[in-house]
Amino acid sequence: MKLYRHIKSCMLDYIHQKKGLHTDFPAPKILSIILLYAASFSLFLAGIKHIQIEQAAAKLKNMQADRRAAASASGKETTAKRQQAIPALQNHLAENILRLHVVADSDAPEDQALKLKVRDQVITYLRETIRNANSPAQAEELITPQIPALTKIAQKTLTQNDSQSPVHITIENREFPIKTYGDLTFPAGTYRSLCIDIGTGRGRNWWCVLFPSLCFVDETTATVPEESKKRLKERLTEEEYQALEQPESQIKPTESPQESEERPEVRSALFDWF
Repeated sequence: MKLYRHIKSCMLDYIHQKKGLHTDFPAPKILSIILLYAASFSLFLAGIKHIQIEQAAAKLKNMQADRRAAASASGKETTAKRQQAIPALQNHLAENILRLHVVADSDAPEDQALKLKVRDQVITYLRETIRNANSPAQAEELITPQIPALTKIAQKTLTQNDSQSPVHITIENREFPIKTYGDLTFPAGTYRSLCIDIGTGRGRNWWCVLFPSLCFVDETTATVPEESKKRLKERLTEEEYQALEQPESQIKPTESPQESEERPEVRSALFDWF
């Protein structure tokens, strides 16, 4: 439009000059032709700019797709590496801890309450027993002779709460699903455990780590003490301990705000000059 107005102004000035000299000049026809060519040329330049913008937008879209594909591939690769590392972590972890596993007679509220009461008595008794243990094997050696005493403690607790359910206590290898305890998550696998089965042992279970001592009784503050974490860190590598603090999650690459806000900008020097 600026070009159109500029040409029109120039032509009108020229026509006025010619009229002042009393010279015949076919101004309307020439002016129309010039304006038509000017409009056509402007449309041509606008079309070129539109095509360039579309091409730039397509190029940017392809670049963003390549970035997302690369991020997705990287995420999958990281996830695969973590999954491959989990068995090694579980095996090393199993060699360095001894778990406590208390299983209720059933899921009935009264049986679940009894389970926790037995748990409290057993943990209180074992704290002194394994205080000086330096390894899971040593902790097991100290606990094994105490199994008859632990059985009596558990049975007494049940009797005092009007339950005649039997108690069976062993130290054995047991399969565990992935479990979160406090702010640490332990991978699924086989672990050496002190197992306390109440009655039929078909109810929901409770567990903790006896060695190093990570067991807490107060469920309202379910955070593993820092001193206990320190002892666990001493038995694991830094990467292994970080894996416990940061359980594996599905990586979902997302488009960054910068990518989503990018817009192509194509400048035509000729068009901008006009």
